[in-house]
Amino acid sequence: MSTAYISFEEQVRIPSAAFDLPGFRRWVHSDDYPERGKISFIDGEIVVDLSPEEISSHAQLKLSIHAQLWMFVRKHKLGKCYPDGVLLINEAANVSNEPDFMFCSIEALRSRRVQEREIVEDSRRFVELAGSPDLVVELVSRTSVRKDTKLLRDRYYAAGIEEYWLIDARGEEIDFKLLKRGKSGYLETTPDADGFLRSTVLNASFQLTRTWNEILGFEYTLRELEQ
Repeated sequence: MSTAYISFEEQVRIPSAAFDLPGFRRWVHSDDYPERGKISFIDGEIVVDLSPEEISSHAQLKLSIHAQLWMFVRKHKLGKCYPDGVLLINEAANVSNEPDFMFCSIEALRSRRVQEREIVEDSRRFVELAGSPDLVVELVSRTSVRKDTKLLRDRYYAAGIEEYWLIDARGEEIDFKLLKRGKSGYLETTPDADGFLRSTVLNASFQLTRTWNEILGFEYTLRELEQ
């Protein structure tokens, strides 16, 4: 049965043809697709989120995660980073979503385990990332709890994604789960004595912290454990 979950009181017209992945992709690249909000296709369910991002617990955190991981990946020449807004497609997992951050290793790109797809052949207008990134990050917001913690956790595993970083900064403490593939699902990584989590994909350990600034608000730091 086709379903659509809309997390904001605003009308979004979803065509009946969009309730399978090929139809959803055609709709995404059509002139009828909404200009704002996040719309995901997750194993036959369409999830629409038109809510604005919270600045301190989402927007600033997302900017910090991207900047610091991008610098780490570039420094070590590991591969390529993709920011929020890039559409991820995985046909085997029946999912289309815009993660908050993605990392693809050089090996993944070279082997074409993940590919940048053009909207028109030979146009060099790449609009989709198809396949299995090595690492995906999602930041939990008030309207994305079910999507991030249940639906996408299941579909990202089915998509063959090695690591799923699930971060919730809405509470008094940051909840940072570094999830790695197990035999039948993702398993949480246990932090070391100092609170660092080991990433197999990036071959490094990280700790996410924040400090409060009276003018700037929360400032986030993704610390790498010095070897």
